[in-house]
Amino acid sequence: MQINPVQREKERIDFVKSSGWEEAEISALPVDASARCYFRLSKNGETRILMDAPPGVAEPVEVFAKVARHLLSCGISVPVIYEESIEKGFLLLEDFGEKTYAKLLAAGGSEEELYALAVDVLVKMHSSAQLPEIEMPPYDLAFFIREALIMVDWYYPTVNANALTSNQRQSFIDAWCEIFNNLPCLPTTLVLRDFHIDNLMILEGRDGVASCGLLDFQTAVLGPAPYDLMSLVEDARRDIVPKFRTKMISRYLSSMGEVYASPEAQKIFMDWFYVLSAQRHAKVLGLFARLNARDNKSVYLQHIPRVSNLMTGSLEQEILSPVRNWFEMNFPDFKSNLVSIDRNLVQSLASTSEQSVVELTKKI
Repeated sequence: MQINPVQREKERIDFVKSSGWEEAEISALPVDASARCYFRLSKNGETRILMDAPPGVAEPVEVFAKVARHLLSCGISVPVIYEESIEKGFLLLEDFGEKTYAKLLAAGGSEEELYALAVDVLVKMHSSAQLPEIEMPPYDLAFFIREALIMVDWYYPTVNANALTSNQRQSFIDAWCEIFNNLPCLPTTLVLRDFHIDNLMILEGRDGVASCGLLDFQTAVLGPAPYDLMSLVEDARRDIVPKFRTKMISRYLSSMGEVYASPEAQKIFMDWFYVLSAQRHAKVLGLFARLNARDNKSVYLQHIPRVSNLMTGSLEQEILSPVRNWFEMNFPDFKSNLVSIDRNLVQSLASTSEQSVVELTKKI
């Protein structure tokens, strides 16, 4: 869906006026891989953040608003919503300031303190019986497979300049199904799916876990708790020393008390952790390749070596042997350097393979 920038600007101005901020100074904030954009409004010493999420292009603001209000009710710091236009895709939000985890770490902030606080936020969330009491899409097998297939749709042709055969694709799906269906059950909770340093902030004047603000959660689902901890400590855009990663995982497990007190419970948690890790990294490889080929955003290619190394580490776990065997047979060079990429060819190959995803996942 194409956006008419002139019409969109008019709609944005109308929303700002209707919210009582028509005399505000407006400055655009840096954009990321999302289709959303943000603006800071300043007036009379006060500020607000305007979220602009064009309907049909970006994730619906209705979902953001729903999850935000639920997290607030659970005692988690997320931006207060002052005004909203669900139909037009606008929200006027509390301004959390500039102290993102990413900026603080880049300026030499304490990695230990920042990550420990983020882990404690997850502990508070996952200790709340209220957290799962929200209607959201399930992180089920079909969802899991669709995301994993982004890698074979976009990253595989980026490396190999051709597409998988239908048999290779089906065997990829079968390998993940075998793993997923053999995993022991874990309690379902609200999974934010974007819990990492670019979406976390330190808030002035708040204590404890309330001092950590969450920015992005509108792709949340109901699923397994290890996902958000995994996305924090296996960051696609930042190197984290394995010893420190283990320390943060241990902090989470011990802080959850009786839930993961036994070795058996911890093993189940970590099996899920590694499976979710491999799946997420596969998806992210595909997303970064897609951002380059389709959206001409080559900056994300710099993170591919890190992500492929993280996925390699996860694939070493015994629980992931079916997928590891698939890579050895069908994509052994997935860590190859990306030298010359024909964007048009990748888009063409991905478009063809994506059309088969729906039919294949119907069989799951």
